[in-house]
Amino acid sequence: MTAVDRPLTLAYLRVTPGLLRDVTRGFTGALSTTPPKPGEWAATDVVRHLVEGDRDTLLPRVRRMLAEDRPVFPKREPLRDDQSDLATLLDVFERARADVVKMLERLEPAAWLREGVSPSRGTLTVEKYAASTVAHDTEHLRQIQDARDALGLLPRRCEARVALSIAELAGGLAGTSRRIAALAQGLGAAALRTRPREGEWCLTEVMAHLTDLERTLFLPRLRRMLAEQRPAFEPFDPKVWEQGRDHRARDFAADLDAFTQSRAETIAFLEGLPAGAESRLGVSGYFGPMTLAQYATHALDHDLEHLGQMADCKAALASRG
Repeated sequence: MTAVDRPLTLAYLRVTPGLLRDVTRGFTGALSTTPPKPGEWAATDVVRHLVEGDRDTLLPRVRRMLAEDRPVFPKREPLRDDQSDLATLLDVFERARADVVKMLERLEPAAWLREGVSPSRGTLTVEKYAASTVAHDTEHLRQIQDARDALGLLPRRCEARVALSIAELAGGLAGTSRRIAALAQGLGAAALRTRPREGEWCLTEVMAHLTDLERTLFLPRLRRMLAEQRPAFEPFDPKVWEQGRDHRARDFAADLDAFTQSRAETIAFLEGLPAGAESRLGVSGYFGPMTLAQYATHALDHDLEHLGQMADCKAALASRG
């Protein structure tokens, strides 16, 4: 990153606490301290490392860089006795990162060029230190996503700033309609509109959600990322969507047909992208800066999440007889 990307750097740094919470979702109980493979870090170890990076290294070093003339930093050893659990560490990281962002947001242009000397990387400006923190965040978000994969948890790849190839995306996105149709096979309208438990969506509501997002969110935003220079997107709130009307009254078959048609347009759009377009950026109010391919990867992970929700709903219906 260069000096002209300071706003982008801040945009990346702001969203990491939320992404970290999402990418660690599902690491409950003993799973949070279970290494994906022998010798690798568990999710709790990764988050503890990020806490130490912001609270114990980045914050005090940047403060010294702003107050002193080119300070030289000693090597910092990792803490050995911190037994905080995952939830506590996520809270601590969120507070530390908020302090980092607040400090950087207040800087005058000249202050971004203040220097310090790192024991491992030599001379760094505040600007380069901030940019390297974005890279550090991304490395460890991806490390947790790798752990999710190894431990059999659903992927959260956009949260981890991971992008699949266009070929992988087209193949994965193409299979969703068939899988939905298979899950709904043999179910009548009443079953499709029956919620498995109080407060949970029925199959018709899930189908309506998938259809509406494909038509009004995913494909339009992908097109904007291709056509516009770094478009900004507001966060989507599923609770607002849910409260807008009673989606149980929707026609499941009609929504599946509409979804299938819109999904075919999405796939055609992706397959027709010019070279390099998968790296074009948009800025989400939730994900922060993301490439076109990362957002399309989120669409696929969103499918997987709701296919699992549909399967759970069908299983709950079957258990009732």
